[in-house]
Amino acid sequence: MNIQMQAGGILILLLLLYFYKRQDTIGLYTGKLFLRALYITFACLVLDILSIILIVHQEQFPIWLVKSECKAYLVSLVVCGYIAFAYASADIHRLSKADKFTRRLGFGVMMVAVLIFALPIQIYYDGNNVVYTHGPACSATYAGALLLILATLLEIYVLGKAMNPKRRTAIRLWLVIWIAAALTQFLNSRLLLVGFASVLGMVILFFELENPEIYIDRGTGFFNSYAFVEFIRQQFQTDNDCCGILISLENVHVINNMTSAAIEEAMAEIVQFIRKIPGVRVFKTDDREFSLEFEDRHSLYHACGIIYDRFQQSWLKQSTSAEPVFLQPYYLLIPSCHVAADAQEILGILRYYRSHCAELSEDHLITVDENTVKNRREHDRMLSTLINAIKEDRIEVFYQPIYSIKEEKFISAEALARIRREDGSIIPPGLFIPIAEETGLISEVGEIMFHKTCRFMKEQDLTRYGVRYVEANLSVVQCDDEMLADTYIDIMKKYQLSPECINLEITESASISTRKILLENMRRLLDYGVSFSLDDFGNGQSNLNYIVDMPVQIVKFDRDMTQAYFENEKAKFILRATMNMIHDMQLKVVSEGVETKEQFDALKELGIDYIQGYYFSKPLEPQAFLDFIRKENGF
Repeated sequence: MNIQMQAGGILILLLLLYFYKRQDTIGLYTGKLFLRALYITFACLVLDILSIILIVHQEQFPIWLVKSECKAYLVSLVVCGYIAFAYASADIHRLSKADKFTRRLGFGVMMVAVLIFALPIQIYYDGNNVVYTHGPACSATYAGALLLILATLLEIYVLGKAMNPKRRTAIRLWLVIWIAAALTQFLNSRLLLVGFASVLGMVILFFELENPEIYIDRGTGFFNSYAFVEFIRQQFQTDNDCCGILISLENVHVINNMTSAAIEEAMAEIVQFIRKIPGVRVFKTDDREFSLEFEDRHSLYHACGIIYDRFQQSWLKQSTSAEPVFLQPYYLLIPSCHVAADAQEILGILRYYRSHCAELSEDHLITVDENTVKNRREHDRMLSTLINAIKEDRIEVFYQPIYSIKEEKFISAEALARIRREDGSIIPPGLFIPIAEETGLISEVGEIMFHKTCRFMKEQDLTRYGVRYVEANLSVVQCDDEMLADTYIDIMKKYQLSPECINLEITESASISTRKILLENMRRLLDYGVSFSLDDFGNGQSNLNYIVDMPVQIVKFDRDMTQAYFENEKAKFILRATMNMIHDMQLKVVSEGVETKEQFDALKELGIDYIQGYYFSKPLEPQAFLDFIRKENGF
């Protein structure tokens, strides 16, 4: 009998089912469809074998039973085509939409099944090994299955970009094999290949996509980061909510010194602890990071208490190879993943906050809630605005005049970045500068600013109005650029601008983090003729050693330090003493943030060299700044 190929296919399917069932799965919808496809293909092969047996022994059975069983096999072929379409649709559309559509299509498949049972079928058996069926019922089967396969291929061709590329390729290969087998069997009914072709499709899908092992972290047995991404995507596709907590041990504070072996031992103990938490689905999303997902918030908060209490205790208590250690993880609490609009947004938020948790959370906990998502959306919108502003040349330079008390006129200005929106309104620097610094775009913004400042100084010849130099800010990122000096010298040469017209402002944070590169850049720029200021003195970790070590000519007291002088008696003594020491080093002092005449008079009496602030002027557009300088300096 011609059943060897079908029997081999059944054995292969049983092996696939064994390997699939022996491993935990995360319950993806595509996995469920694959399992259905396995069962349907198995049934198809069983029906195929049974139909051959009944045909061979048809004299022992009623003819209606033999034909009915043969038609049942034909219906199973159409159902295989239907499940292929459903499998592809689940990856292209939202699952709720795909489910509704495939249900409607299932009704059409039922109509085809009724048609197959209604149409006549002929049976052929030559008494040896040639067994097959033919007739209108078979033609309807081939037509229905082929239409489903072609519909699936068309959907993949038109909407395939929305699919997992591996899934798209695997389904195409499966269907091509199936079409080839169906055409071969249609042309030569003696070759019963269609059932085995379905088995080959299952093998391709299993090894390319549906092997549960690809979702498992081999070191811990938990689900891996790939499984986590797929799980989150499905939650949004099915409109199901989920909640969880992400435990990051990537940047933990370790009280005791630990060897690599001790760290691995502690991690193994942590894995065993997490494994015992009830009602949780665990994903290992990084080397030392775990995401725990729960069915409801009650289970989440209960588990959070258990986790927090355990990490207050030491690890490796029972170990003889290492001292007990205390680890303090960072936590991302997600009470509801649907605070985000889609899977891509929630995954992006998680990536951002888990990489910045050390700097954003003093208590090691960040809750991803509506406010968190809102802040992140505003961040992303501003980043997009910044990128577009750079592309469209909408970064502008405003100038805030700086008054010399000794000369009683405005002798300099600070160049400040602004973004002009498409509607003409201005975005203040506090909204985009932190994002530019975080993303590294500050270097590009700084270079644009310097180009425009040098061009403005040269074209307007500001020195003839008494403005001897303009102060341009350097970011920490720029100070870490070994090519900074070359770049800025080339820009000044491009505009044929004298280096004495430029004063570069550095911050204390820059002098701390990029000292070696910064000092080399400063040396080269100083040799060229540029001067330097230490900006925002008094903001952060102020230390007079910075002034001693840095080759600066001007020290700028930030607004908070200036305002504190008028609000706090101790601050008066500190600012006065600091100013005297700076003057003793033959350096000049600028007070920023001066807003009233009383403040100006007091700082003038104190001996401050330069005044900058709203008392004289807010930052001005280039033409307004020119008008201001001409008027105030008597031109």
